[in-house]
Amino acid sequence: MLTKSIKSELSIPIIWGGAHVNVMPGECLRHADMVCVGEGEEAFLDLLNSISRNGEPDTSIKNIWFNTPDGIIKNEIRPLEENLDKYPYPDFDFENQFVMNATGLEPIGEKHFSDEYSIITSRGCPYRCKYCYNSYRWKQYEGKGRYLRTRSIENVIDELEIAKKLFPKLKKINFWDDSFVARKTEDFVKFKNLYLEKINLPFFALIEPMAFKFDKIKILKECGLCSLQVGIQSGSERVNRDVYNRAVPNVKNIEVARQINSLGIDVTYDLIFNNPYEFKSDIKETIDLFLQFPRPFWLQGFNLIFYPGTELTDRAVQDGYIAAKNDEEDYSTIQDKSNSPISMGGGGKLSERFYAIKYNSDEKEYLNSVLSLIAYRHIPAPIIRYFAASENALKRMQLRLFVGAYIGISKIKNRLLHPQ
Repeated sequence: MLTKSIKSELSIPIIWGGAHVNVMPGECLRHADMVCVGEGEEAFLDLLNSISRNGEPDTSIKNIWFNTPDGIIKNEIRPLEENLDKYPYPDFDFENQFVMNATGLEPIGEKHFSDEYSIITSRGCPYRCKYCYNSYRWKQYEGKGRYLRTRSIENVIDELEIAKKLFPKLKKINFWDDSFVARKTEDFVKFKNLYLEKINLPFFALIEPMAFKFDKIKILKECGLCSLQVGIQSGSERVNRDVYNRAVPNVKNIEVARQINSLGIDVTYDLIFNNPYEFKSDIKETIDLFLQFPRPFWLQGFNLIFYPGTELTDRAVQDGYIAAKNDEEDYSTIQDKSNSPISMGGGGKLSERFYAIKYNSDEKEYLNSVLSLIAYRHIPAPIIRYFAASENALKRMQLRLFVGAYIGISKIKNRLLHPQ
């Protein structure tokens, strides 16, 4: 562990922060001397100032928990900062920052970055999806101010101008807000004018159907929006409504898909696989939904991961689908080959990243594989409907042969089109 290695070499206090700390601060204090619960800018500055003045930290600083010989000191969370523009932009100091290579350290430079720049223009999310970390944060910040806050358009454009100067080879901007379209339409009109004037690069955004408005997306398309990632999660209205707390009717999802297609925007739709509350009939509804989406589009699947503190996790524990691990066992925040979700195929080991899994989704593997066919853009819809209509030994064999043949032909075609 990195913290253990640092402590073995240096006599300095260690502080942790981030999403995992906010959910499991006590577990993190088994390793760190302090943790930051809540947002860290003001709290960390107060901490450093107190150490600078006194040589030791002030253990009453809000948002900071301390591991002391007398036990853990749990300080309350301070109100949320409304004015995000007050915070500085990311610091890309090429003279005083370093990266590790095979032989040691080297100064950081443009070669260590891709030709894309990532930015977040807001904090928080307007929704409380029951599987999501944001549902926990909503409860954590109850009475502490507005959870969803946005930076001004001028502030966002200023950061992007700096990025263009720092990275002359920049080709694309990625907006990774939880809900990029959760702003007023007037904001996007201002964004369009300033973006075209000062940035004028293609960009990507992450959105969801609940806040989708065609006029907003049209404005964004006019100033460079080239690709979207849209969280559908399930084609079952029951699952979205009752399990995920995403009450989006499929007629809305179809409308969103058709409007995105009409603007010529590349789109990837996200799905959640291997949910114990999802039945075969729900997967068939999902297949039917995506067959109504105009092509082309991409599918991206994720196995359901139960994050501590969410409503869905509490429900699954109560229903016996998952079990809490031994209290002495750490909740690993690292995903590796042994617990990496196998998304589109539907088989393989379910992630036990946080909890022991007490169910399997083997009976859904066939339909999940049929659903994955939709990701292959050139497979005709009637073939997918044929496989989805029923499941038996013959169909399973036919599906394996079909997928093998399709992939083989695609590889041969690719070699012919792109000879080395």
